[in-house]
Amino acid sequence: MKKVIYLDNAASSHPKPDIVIRKINATLQKIGANPGRSGHSMALAASRILFETRESLAELLNLPSSERIIFTKNCTEGINLALKGLLKPGDKVAVSKLEHNSVARPLETLKKNGVIVEYAPCDEYGLPDPKKVPKVKMLVTVAASNVTGAVLDIAALSSACKSKGVVFMLDAAQMAGSIPLDGSLCDILAAPGHKGLLGPQGTGFVWFKKGIEPDVILEGGTGSNSEEFDSPSFWPDRHEAGTCNTPGIAGLGAATQYLLKRGIASIRERETVLCEMILDEIRDIGKVITYPPYDINKKANLVLFNVDGTDPSQLAWEMDNQGVALRSGLHCCPEAHRFLETYPEGGVRVSPGYATTKKDVKQFLKVLDGFVKHR
Repeated sequence: MKKVIYLDNAASSHPKPDIVIRKINATLQKIGANPGRSGHSMALAASRILFETRESLAELLNLPSSERIIFTKNCTEGINLALKGLLKPGDKVAVSKLEHNSVARPLETLKKNGVIVEYAPCDEYGLPDPKKVPKVKMLVTVAASNVTGAVLDIAALSSACKSKGVVFMLDAAQMAGSIPLDGSLCDILAAPGHKGLLGPQGTGFVWFKKGIEPDVILEGGTGSNSEEFDSPSFWPDRHEAGTCNTPGIAGLGAATQYLLKRGIASIRERETVLCEMILDEIRDIGKVITYPPYDINKKANLVLFNVDGTDPSQLAWEMDNQGVALRSGLHCCPEAHRFLETYPEGGVRVSPGYATTKKDVKQFLKVLDGFVKHR
């Protein structure tokens, strides 16, 4: 396979740290047992992996009560568990104008069943305005947009929600592991393992503050209270029916340890330099259109752009032919593109990661410049 400059880290981080791959392999080769299902040493080792990963995630993201972390196969599953486990007919929920389909689609189903969904008053970037939080049961918002990169003022919104008794739910898909985050400021936090947290695909979690008790959505064997038909009343077993993805969670745990040692702030600083380099130089290429925010400190590590007169999918295909992997289209987020007025074609997103180099970015810019000049 030809060498590819991978600039699609907002979709899934790549490559993974070596420690992640080694931990997954070791778990498959040496443990292999079901956590919580047996009393032998291999099963206990599997259970220890889940416990230690919960503890590491709680430390990394400042999440009180690690047992309130529920492992899922991705952020989407965690969001579904929260929304469908908490919202009832007649409840009001407000969202930003930048929501991913992971939020929009389950809310559409709930809306058909009587839940009232509305847009929160938003700022110029489409994020909820802390000064205008509506009186609703729950406010759901991205921590950082996967389309524009706009970053939420979490502290201000948390304070505003608390003052009005609004449950504050954060979709941290584009922030967890990439930008320092105090998870204790929200009531519910969902995140995937495979993006900024540098874990494998098929991993994720949702965390609930104590006192927030969603209905059980998934029922089955947990290895605990097996004599009862009802799900266990204690966490995390209450919401983790079925066998967990132990090798994947082991990899996520290793990735979390990597981030704790390296520091999210240092990764953020490095990625910000690359993103600023892209923003500064891409606008010097003729016919390239970029979108706000432009302040690098208010932006996740991604840049959305278009080339005037070129379909985004065609552009991404041409770039791929030149060995540069980008993401084009609507990014599973049509409302954000409506907000930007880039709907229905969408745009092209370039997102450097922790392993991206300045050389990679320069090659991307060179290939893009060559494409534009030969149009």
